[in-house]
Amino acid sequence: RRGYTKDILNSFCNDVGASRAENLVEMEKLFSTARLHLSQTSRRAMAVLDPIKVVITNFDEEVANIKQKGNGNDKNNESDMTFEVQNSPTDPSLGSHTITLTKVIYIDASDFRLEDNSTYYGLAPNKAVGLKYYGGNLICNKVIKNNNNGIAEIQCTLQSRDEGTKPQSYITWVPENGIPCEIRVYNHLFAVTEPSDRWEEELNPNSEIVYPKAMVDPSVREVVDAKNVNKWTSNVALQFERFGYFVVDIDTTYDSKSNNGALVFNRTVSLREEKEKKQLTNKEEQENAKRRLKQQADKEAKEIKMKIASVDLFKLAPEYEGKYSKFNDEGIPTHLVDGTEVTKSAMKKLAKEQMKHKKALANHNKTKK
Repeated sequence: RRGYTKDILNSFCNDVGASRAENLVEMEKLFSTARLHLSQTSRRAMAVLDPIKVVITNFDEEVANIKQKGNGNDKNNESDMTFEVQNSPTDPSLGSHTITLTKVIYIDASDFRLEDNSTYYGLAPNKAVGLKYYGGNLICNKVIKNNNNGIAEIQCTLQSRDEGTKPQSYITWVPENGIPCEIRVYNHLFAVTEPSDRWEEELNPNSEIVYPKAMVDPSVREVVDAKNVNKWTSNVALQFERFGYFVVDIDTTYDSKSNNGALVFNRTVSLREEKEKKQLTNKEEQENAKRRLKQQADKEAKEIKMKIASVDLFKLAPEYEGKYSKFNDEGIPTHLVDGTEVTKSAMKKLAKEQMKHKKALANHNKTKK
């Protein structure tokens, strides 16, 4: 369901190789292999995960100007706003599709901010940004908010390439007749590179992010249909420009002929060049800083613990410091620091903890060798 085909997995296994030694292979190795295969076979399309409605107020005037200048080409439709897009920029054999710019389009929320800054290249009030495939700029003139103080609509104008300066970046978009869908973005399962025994505490809360109101451009109707979805094989894979590689999920019930039904995509892997990261709030930055400090502290604590022999675990390990006063020959505590005798059931639990440490210590020493 994630789109890791047999070719991707076989290539990954061949690259990693087989070894009797215990090795840690970074997930990025698998991601890199997936990107290499999918970049050669996946058709491109545009998508928005969290759509914002954009109304182009000078759309009709811009169309009239294009017609007057005679800039249209034979492949444009009557509005002169239809553009031919290659399905793959590197493989002409994959063909092409068309995309039509409409008076109402949708952009992704990550491409718009109410407050601009020098390091941000997306759209902001009174700012111009390039519009993919159109060639010219999109200028934000007005922001309309809803009752919840959220963004209901952005009113913009088009600026042809001849009139405006070259933009620093281009944003993708979906036309008014884009197809509603659900997009599931999968990230690392764990918040740390190498999970420890406390793996439940190290789970990444953002390992799955679901965008239930996403949209894709209508060109995907040519390749996506529920009748072709099979739970036993990898389904159609697409590259959503700037967001990554996605595969059709088996929950899809979409009928391309009637343009009805649920359309669901799962992200296989992000692109090599990640889209610009969303600006974090002060609270999010503080939480990230705390998480990094905790991860570093856990790593240092583990290194300290791996230097302690199993017989001395309850004497020297920081988490047991000052808890026990007497120990048996195996190093299992028999008395608490206040002299209270440790119960037999508690000693059994401590013995299991000591055995776990002994195994972890053996694996750690083997890895170092």
